Amino acid sequence: MHNNYLFLKHLAFELKVKLLGSELLSCFSQEKDELMLGFSTNGAEVFLKCTLKPDFSCITVQNEFARARKNTVNLWSEIYGLKVIDFSIFENERALKIYLENDYLLIIKLFGNRPNLLVYKNNQQIAIFNNALLSDKSLKISDFEKNADFCFENFQKLEGNYRKVFFTFGKNLICYLDSTIKDYSLVRKWDFIQDFLKKQEKPTYQIGFFKDIPSLCLFPIEDYKFEFTNAVEAVNAFYLFYQKEFSFSNQKHLLLNTLEKEKQKTENYLQNTQAKLETLKSGQSKEIIANILMANLHSLEDGISEVELLNFYTDQNITIKLKKDLSPQKNAENYYRKSKNEQIEVSAIEKNIETAFSKIIEIENQIKTINDADNFKELKSFVKIQKKVSEETESPKSLFREYEFEGNLILVGKNSKNNDTLTLKYAHKEDYWLHARDCAGSHVVIKRKNKENLPNHVIEFAASLAAYYSKRKNEGVVPVIFTQRKFVRKTKGLPDGQVIVDKESTIMIEPFKPGV
Repeated sequence: MHNNYLFLKHLAFELKVKLLGSELLSCFSQEKDELMLGFSTNGAEVFLKCTLKPDFSCITVQNEFARARKNTVNLWSEIYGLKVIDFSIFENERALKIYLENDYLLIIKLFGNRPNLLVYKNNQQIAIFNNALLSDKSLKISDFEKNADFCFENFQKLEGNYRKVFFTFGKNLICYLDSTIKDYSLVRKWDFIQDFLKKQEKPTYQIGFFKDIPSLCLFPIEDYKFEFTNAVEAVNAFYLFYQKEFSFSNQKHLLLNTLEKEKQKTENYLQNTQAKLETLKSGQSKEIIANILMANLHSLEDGISEVELLNFYTDQNITIKLKKDLSPQKNAENYYRKSKNEQIEVSAIEKNIETAFSKIIEIENQIKTINDADNFKELKSFVKIQKKVSEETESPKSLFREYEFEGNLILVGKNSKNNDTLTLKYAHKEDYWLHARDCAGSHVVIKRKNKENLPNHVIEFAASLAAYYSKRKNEGVVPVIFTQRKFVRKTKGLPDGQVIVDKESTIMIEPFKPGV
């Protein structure tokens, strides 16, 4: 209610007493949507701080102000040195008017999310503070005057609808009346409102929370923090209270929002990973298939794509898919290799599931602690959470496909531009770089933990990923080049994802994606 007409009327009166006859010395801005008016009265300085943000507008009074040396701009020098000859409020409107000598008028407009300051000369607008509010440029002084009929007859005519009759009350006061007199008879409503307006001749201002929002109220509120009878003191205290509480509430909300998103993300990951594990465990083991093939090598012919054999583990027949271009022996070896990867993947998935459960419990504990926090000090230890999560959104884990094989982090690009980001920005010169030969595909990078040479089977695993994430993924065996990142470069003019490799080795590998 700090911008409610009933409050602004008292604020305007007090400012008139304080500023009448004073000289306007400065008008400047050093913050976005914030304007300072500096006055000199009886040898002392007084500053009106006009906060004119779309989400929060307020007029406060300061006896001193340390102006910045940089990033500050003077405004409307033609009104400097002019004296204040009147200070008042437009009738029934949330707009203050400062009359200056030489027929200048400043209007401080405090309309919802469209606050502004307008300058007039001889009743003609000559400037506005926020030029983005285009409709303000056509506002005439007469547009600010509002007629109203607050008589009992009009109240009766509108069937006691105080929202329509007393339109100057504003949202908070209307909300207060709704919770107090909504079910009263028409006459009783009228009497209550008249008694309230009588009290506003010498009001008491309470500052606290109304509907969980920091508020300055003309009506009683529970657990108020401050109480004033002076409008200037009240609005100054409210400004500080709002900034502190709003900042605290906003920080708390941001932290909770960040954690809730992280929790949801982890729960989704957990659900998908558990389903993936169930699929792996319920499917036919690659090792069992390999054992069955090895036991029947003598009866298998070359060049067949599938064969039906007895599964001696279950005493039931099983159909096994084979690669025509591989011998039965090589097909069995292929299944053994897949079996090794399968076992590694199951172990890794189980570990990831355990980690996800622990992370969810940790996040839930953090959410509870933040919900219970009452001040910034209690939030301090959690402020890093937002920064950490924000940084993680730009981390390799979120930018690229990620795999872990025997403790080695392997990153896979998602598209041409993403390939460049992976290779040129995230890969270090000693990391290993892989790509399917002679076709479009993802860049693959093995992050090196130390200077020791990587085992061949780690390179083979990464190569199988490079083969899978390429246009040759459906071929039986794919040539994949691998080298260290320092031998990969990009020259000006090359398309996204295209690079030059100065030194390379080639490995023949079957396309493979964990879980497939």
